Amino acid sequence: MVLMKNKNYKYAPIVILLSGWVFFGLITFFIDRQNSLNQFPAWVLFAIFQMIISIIYGIQIKELNRQVHIDMLTGLYNRKYFNEKLSGLISKGLISLLLIDIDNFKCINDTFGHMAGDKVLQQFAEILRFCTRKNDLVARWGGEEFTVILFQTEPEETLIIADRIRLIVNNRYFSYEGSTFKISVSIGVASIKKDSIIGKDQIIKIADQALYKAKQKKNDIAVLTN
Repeated sequence: MVLMKNKNYKYAPIVILLSGWVFFGLITFFIDRQNSLNQFPAWVLFAIFQMIISIIYGIQIKELNRQVHIDMLTGLYNRKYFNEKLSGLISKGLISLLLIDIDNFKCINDTFGHMAGDKVLQQFAEILRFCTRKNDLVARWGGEEFTVILFQTEPEETLIIADRIRLIVNNRYFSYEGSTFKISVSIGVASIKKDSIIGKDQIIKIADQALYKAKQKKNDIAVLTN
């Protein structure tokens, strides 16, 4: 911000930044003499304004896209984005799907409060980021359930990644406002062979069945293939 003290300006033209019917803001030029208006050709000013509008519009579109596809609590992708990407990834070849549930999550909310539950979800999201690779897709499925798509991953490697997640959770103390506690997770794994013909709903169903099997024991991993 430039502070203009003890100076009188003769002209103050205002430019309204619009794109269609979308209002972006105003630009005001403070000019002390008439000749200053002629220093810049009109097309130069127009180009500058269009560039500013494009930058602002791009930033807003990027933020809107982020809000549509990102879970605001954990910063992971949301279920909508997961569903959009899964079908395309299946068509590209070998994938594995992890469906993960935090065991007895309701007890955390009941004992320590929902804010503590939110903190656990955020801390668990950090663990998932740490345990997965850059090209994997990690998303919050809903509530205390999360999902991970492992692309081009053999079943053996998938099991290693799933067990790494489980062990790190087991060995970590979660905390909120002076209270510390431990949690466990159950993981259902759906491993899809390279040449398999399978749809999005089918692989989710397989992972869900595996998760149900894992939750019968809790703190367990169950693997099902097609």
